[in-house]
Amino acid sequence: NDSVFLAHHCLTLGLEYKVKFPDFDEGDKTGKVLKQTCIFVDMVPLFREMASSSLNDMLELQKHQLAEIVGSRLSYFGQSLRSDESVQEWSEAETALAAGTYHMRHLAQAWQSILSPSVFLRSMGYLADVLFSLYLKEVMHAATITVSARQFASVLFRKATDDVGKLLEIAQDPSKYSHEWDRFVAVGKFLEVDQLALVEQALSSGVFRQLTSHELSRLVQATYVDSPHRHALLNGMASVV
Repeated sequence: NDSVFLAHHCLTLGLEYKVKFPDFDEGDKTGKVLKQTCIFVDMVPLFREMASSSLNDMLELQKHQLAEIVGSRLSYFGQSLRSDESVQEWSEAETALAAGTYHMRHLAQAWQSILSPSVFLRSMGYLADVLFSLYLKEVMHAATITVSARQFASVLFRKATDDVGKLLEIAQDPSKYSHEWDRFVAVGKFLEVDQLALVEQALSSGVFRQLTSHELSRLVQATYVDSPHRHALLNGMASVV
């Protein structure tokens, strides 16, 4: 913020005090250099770069902290989705989400009164992508997702979007600041569906348009047992590519 403030004022500082600059002769090269130097505009890129690097350093630090808080508890979450009943890894996934959103809420409380609204939303959206990506990676690479696991994961995904959505509530469209928002919501909606016919219906309605054909095929194969219906659906999705 200090760097942004200084960069902003350097744009007009020279004009503001121009009348107070000492006069100099046209042949006075030193005077010309002095007057050109004192316009301060050349310092604007330096301060802007400093502001950008400071923000990036802060976000990288928080990214690694969030990945440690959440990611360390999700090591076997994807594999645990093959279970038909609640297991320790599911509890760990819930705890990881609670810890991750708690950390983000504290950051939001500290940042919202300091950062401009646009910078605040971009910062929180960046961290939301870190959180979403950790869960998406586990679910999208799961070889098998049972009915019980799908129900659990769908509730977990809904809670994640609700909690993160509250942090981005000043934005009318959270997806504008979180690049993974639409994909995360789409996977959550897929997990809520419990029949292949409903998957086809949602697919034709564009509910899963944020997912690639390959991603959706992986989810279908992991979630539904092999059958002529599943085979036809997968062939249909493959023909669209």
